[in-house]
Amino acid sequence: MWQRWMVVHKVVLKTVLPVLRHLPHRASVAILGAMGRLDLTLVPKQAKLYEAAVAEAAKRIGADWDVKKVSHALSRQTYRWRTRDFLLDGRGDAKVSRWFKVIGREHLDAAMAEGRGVIMLANHFGSHLLSSHWMFREGYPLRWFSEKPRNVSNFMAKKFQTNGPLGQERMFISRRSTPADAASAILRASRALSAGMIVKVACDVRWSGAHTAMASFLGRSLSFTKTWVNLAAMSGAAIMPVFCRLEEDGTYVLEFLPTYHVPPDAPRTGQDAWWVQNALNAIEEQVRLHPEQSNDYFFWADEIGEQAA
Repeated sequence: MWQRWMVVHKVVLKTVLPVLRHLPHRASVAILGAMGRLDLTLVPKQAKLYEAAVAEAAKRIGADWDVKKVSHALSRQTYRWRTRDFLLDGRGDAKVSRWFKVIGREHLDAAMAEGRGVIMLANHFGSHLLSSHWMFREGYPLRWFSEKPRNVSNFMAKKFQTNGPLGQERMFISRRSTPADAASAILRASRALSAGMIVKVACDVRWSGAHTAMASFLGRSLSFTKTWVNLAAMSGAAIMPVFCRLEEDGTYVLEFLPTYHVPPDAPRTGQDAWWVQNALNAIEEQVRLHPEQSNDYFFWADEIGEQAA
């Protein structure tokens, strides 16, 4: 049922977003929250679906959450989460800047000052796309080392339209890539880092085949990509964990954590799995603190079960 309702969400958002973008930002966020709560009332079994997902996650990680309270908060984030960064399209930089509360920017700037590039260790927690949106607005030289996102604002899409040796177009990767394609992609990412750029890599991507490591996340043992560990070891670039969540008043809380470095011999000595687990532990801690920001993770269930089996 959840998969079917996701399609409905997309249709609803496509209808209301043009209107919401003309309203004050905080009013739009409030309306999206009300829409999410309305789902629990109007959609058969929706409330039970949310509560079951939250209860299962709490059980797996031993979290002492109020299941009903978290479920209600999670539902309020559903449409907001699916809106991605569309609400900021067409808004001026100064106005958008006021909607962000940035914590730890000094860590990012210090890492940039090292001149060896920065690996921005991203994830799918909360309003994860907004970290990139903010960085583009602030003029940081950012490239994504990931699959090409299908639904982003016009502002973000234009930022992706860069070509050349350090352009974004050739930095996107695919699950269907050949080993040669993967090697070329890593080489391009390394060149971007050598040029002092920021390369964004998600550390919570479930993957199969080569360049993966088994790790525990939200009580499940799964196979995750470890490409970012190899890239960090090879380049010597600083690792910058980043998290972004949307608060009830419409404020995006963007947090850059202190940096660290992966030893150059990590892949050769088998330490890469430890670094993968360390990164996932940091995400799980955020989930414990802010479970209402975990829409993506709490509804992984079926796919997780298939991989875990």
